[in-house]
Amino acid sequence: MRGEIIGRDEAGRIHERLGRLVESHVPDAVVAFTSGSLPYGAAVRGHSDIDVNIMLPPGTRADQAFFDCLSGFIDDYSGLHEQHGMRLDRRYPGEYLTVDQALDAAAGRGVPVINGRPMLPRQLGDSYWNTTEETWYLAWMGALAFSRHVVGNTDVLTGLRRQAWATVAALCLPDLTDRDFRVEDVVARVLDQGHPSGGFGVHPGYRRFAELETPHCRQALADLAARAVLGRRDDGSVFVEREGLLRWGTDLADRHQAGFHAAPLLTVTSSLRLAV
Repeated sequence: MRGEIIGRDEAGRIHERLGRLVESHVPDAVVAFTSGSLPYGAAVRGHSDIDVNIMLPPGTRADQAFFDCLSGFIDDYSGLHEQHGMRLDRRYPGEYLTVDQALDAAAGRGVPVINGRPMLPRQLGDSYWNTTEETWYLAWMGALAFSRHVVGNTDVLTGLRRQAWATVAALCLPDLTDRDFRVEDVVARVLDQGHPSGGFGVHPGYRRFAELETPHCRQALADLAARAVLGRRDDGSVFVEREGLLRWGTDLADRHQAGFHAAPLLTVTSSLRLAV
């Protein structure tokens, strides 16, 4: 029924069918995963879409053969929406990126650096994502961090997810510098749509988000502690090491200056969007 929440069992069937479609139409895919409302128990029939992300080998060419594969996939992907009463996003029918683009996204390529400091943009309306091609890396960072594996190499996605979550957690830290905090505080910050620099693409209505993401957030905080960005208290809480956080921001700013490794866009994703 239109307006109802899609249950966990049905979501599982959608993911299973989606995996078969990827294997059939995009056999070179390294890994495919979903993001958005469906994996977090918040997809609404008649309103939500299936946010699929397909990661391809480095050097994938956006040639006619590739578009032929995608055309067949998107036809069946559209049909999957119809079968479950979901609404296909026809402007962006899936995300298609290469492994090297994903590595750059997880490392923070899409994070704006202003006066040498990384920070999230204050407004993230629809127009923001079409400002430059670099903004897509910010969307990919969130999709990687908050994802559900569908098919393909789990190790690749696990590594990228861990790195993306560490970047997300580090971006939350300026709001937590004046007190000790715990993993729950970081999860709450990520879910805070009302924050002027929200920017992570998740919604408080994602009912299973805290349940599913708390372990990944805990790992991210451990990774940041290992890099001396965070310190630990005996009671299990953590605190920001200001010099460590400054060093993390400087390192990211330096990477922006020196350049990242992925080929310029207008390859896979942007060519697809121009063609659709």
